[in-house]
Amino acid sequence: MKTWHLEAAAVYAVLIAVNVINDAHPREWLGAVAVALSFHHASIASRLAEAEERRMAGDVECVNHLGYYWTGKEVLWAIYFLLSGTYSALAGCAVFMVHPLWRRWYRRHYPINRHASVQHEQ
Repeated sequence: MKTWHLEAAAVYAVLIAVNVINDAHPREWLGAVAVALSFHHASIASRLAEAEERRMAGDVECVNHLGYYWTGKEVLWAIYFLLSGTYSALAGCAVFMVHPLWRRWYRRHYPINRHASVQHEQ
């Protein structure tokens, strides 16, 4: 089983649990599907960024601001979703805040094999 399969299963489990616990309205289930698709997009983008970072390290001078913007937007979205009672989206914020930390931990323990294709990620 590929890593992205396990990541997706964890995200689905969180989203389903949040909606079941909150006896979610169909609108929340729609939000959960949107969060899942957004996660898949972000997951692929993070893998592309990992590959690009190795290739082009240091070429983007404002890259040091990326973490601040990422954290700021997720915190503000979380507050917004909490205030509006959209718990699927709030769970999505948690998923998106944890994913970069998870990827850093994962890559520290399982570095990309330079000779293997990105397709063959564990």
